Amino acid sequence: MGLIEKFETKLRGIFKIPELRERIIFTLLMFLVARVGTYIPAPGVDIDRLAQMTAQSDLLGYINMFSGGAFQRVSIFALGIVPYINSSIVFSLLAVIIPKIEEIQKEGESGRNKITQWTRYLTIVIAIVQGIGVCTWLQSVGLVTTPGFTFFLTTITTLTAGTIFLMWVGEQISIKGIGNGVSLLIFLNVISGAPGAVIQTIQDMRGSKFLIPVLLLVGIAAIITIAGIVVFQLGQRKIPVHYVGRGFAGNNGMGQNSYIPLKLNSSGVMPVIFASVVMMIPSLVVNMLPGEFSGKVILARIFGDQHPVYLILYAAVIIFFSFFYTSIVFDPEKVAENLKQGGGTIPSIRPGADTADYLEGVVTRITWGGAIFLALIAIAPMVLFKAFGLPIFFGGTGIIIVVGVALDTVQQIDAHLIMKEYKGFL
Repeated sequence: MGLIEKFETKLRGIFKIPELRERIIFTLLMFLVARVGTYIPAPGVDIDRLAQMTAQSDLLGYINMFSGGAFQRVSIFALGIVPYINSSIVFSLLAVIIPKIEEIQKEGESGRNKITQWTRYLTIVIAIVQGIGVCTWLQSVGLVTTPGFTFFLTTITTLTAGTIFLMWVGEQISIKGIGNGVSLLIFLNVISGAPGAVIQTIQDMRGSKFLIPVLLLVGIAAIITIAGIVVFQLGQRKIPVHYVGRGFAGNNGMGQNSYIPLKLNSSGVMPVIFASVVMMIPSLVVNMLPGEFSGKVILARIFGDQHPVYLILYAAVIIFFSFFYTSIVFDPEKVAENLKQGGGTIPSIRPGADTADYLEGVVTRITWGGAIFLALIAIAPMVLFKAFGLPIFFGGTGIIIVVGVALDTVQQIDAHLIMKEYKGFL
């Protein structure tokens, strides 16, 4: 059976499962809603001039990528899902700093619901603050056709409402659809700009003798990068576990061997998403500085997305969030306790505290590998294309998000297929 035939067979398997079919259709409908919203502009802004400024600015282009092109149109979804991500980062950090919040998180479903509600409230506050910043900037650069209080009030209300609606869409996808809703919305925004970027690059290089070599180089680099991300995202370190007195047929006195699958990249794409949002802050602060400030030009150059200082900081933030997010999703003490209660032991490691220390050491080592890998993939394209003087920006950050989210979604589809006795995609 060929690759196409296998793919068709698995697609038929998907549509034979009513629940999975309905989840996928619901997710696609939510995608349609999210895309339509990016084309509904807020009133009172010179869209054409803003589009030109966005194309010429690295920072504005980056913000525009995360909003799926909504920012350059100042649509109702111009802020995107970024305020919600910022709110999630704040509460993740507070859970480490404030023990009370961590205790609430461990209360089960009720505790998680309470944190989720607080995250929503903070999202509204952040959206209002960011909306004020966007309106102030638009008016300061002369892009507002009817400046004044009315413009501020209507635009801030519109942008905040758009963010709240997107937050709701993301939550509905997570509940009724397939995959993580927030990650899928970012995935959708990133891939929506890819065709336009390729067409624009081809138009800019039309007539150049380097067009074909550059496109080939980009294609090869993309294939290698995607293959590396797939291998690394699916890679596991298997920790052997021996269960004493539990046989394969349920007979006492026999031993059963199993393993703990530790992903090489336990944090997935979240460190890259968090780091991308955090690294927007310095550039935004620099742009808000008054024009007469003597160091503004220098700071703007330092926090440009191709400056060595920016790249080093970006890599460091990715590494930080890799460890931070891994510590949230994997608790070695809890795993060690569960093993002890189930009669499982790791060979040559004593149960209890020794097992927890061993698991923590293994996770720390493989997290270093995963964090450095993510950082390299995110910044390598910036360095390489600048070194060769190529006019195309091949975004490692975008590819990590797209491939990582796609893999997570496919794995969830696999889980549904396996439950219904169909073979998965992977």
